[in-house]
Amino acid sequence: MPRPDHAYCTCEGLRRLTRRMTAVYDGHLAEVGLTVGQYALLVNIGAETMPLSRLARRTATDRTTLTRTLAPLIKAGWVVVVPGEDARTRLVALTDAGRRKADTALAVWQRAQDQIATALRPKLTDKLHTMIDHAMTRLRPFVADN
Repeated sequence: MPRPDHAYCTCEGLRRLTRRMTAVYDGHLAEVGLTVGQYALLVNIGAETMPLSRLARRTATDRTTLTRTLAPLIKAGWVVVVPGEDARTRLVALTDAGRRKADTALAVWQRAQDQIATALRPKLTDKLHTMIDHAMTRLRPFVADN
């Protein structure tokens, strides 16, 4: 049986791009003691108290990864997880300190965002955002719970 052509694997290409983008954002956010994944959780929780399952869907993250990424935010006192209405549901919310941390990190995140936008230029940035949104929509049926 012939081997498939692995000259360009879409998944590996996106993983390389994601690692490079993450390095840019993490480099900026380190200034305020956050990673881009942690900052994204603070922003996605925002002013809402929500079930962990909704946060996992919103961030397209599996529950195990979500729990691992939330752990340092909980330890720092920026996020709380409390029991929900039944034994199976756990709710997540920002503390006042978590809201302040997200607010402080916004300017640093914006610098990272601006650096990426300058490097990619507006046309490529817009095209990339559109492609990401389309790909997420088209791949949704193949992934459970997100």
